[in-house]
Amino acid sequence: MWLSGQQKRPADSSEGQTGIVTISGGELAVLLDSERRGLEVYAPAGYRWTPRVGQRVLVIQGEGEIPCVVGQRQGEDIPDRVAIQARQLDVEGAQTELRGSECAALRGGRVELDGEVYVNGETLEAYITRLIIKILGGVGG
Repeated sequence: MWLSGQQKRPADSSEGQTGIVTISGGELAVLLDSERRGLEVYAPAGYRWTPRVGQRVLVIQGEGEIPCVVGQRQGEDIPDRVAIQARQLDVEGAQTELRGSECAALRGGRVELDGEVYVNGETLEAYITRLIIKILGGVGG
């Protein structure tokens, strides 16, 4: 009968599933239809991410491949802190902004700036000149 072919097929193993992380770190485990252990984690190039226990994650599996975690469900809340660890971090774009409501800090042995540097809309050179004149008691501050 032609209707028998119209029934919904079971999901392919290559379709994504969401699950809860049960073990974090090197032996990552996620509870899907059953607990899967030893999953690999994929992230955009240059990023490193380790899912935490309790997080809801997306797991996909290609044909003949081991299931892998490719992302975490995003919530409405913004985390207080996000740690990025790398030997080098390159941020590129026509306009790149680092914003902080209270304070932005760069810590490390060396900071290199290439290009024009502005402090509150004033070039760094003009800012330094104005400060020196002010410190020496001259006009212009």
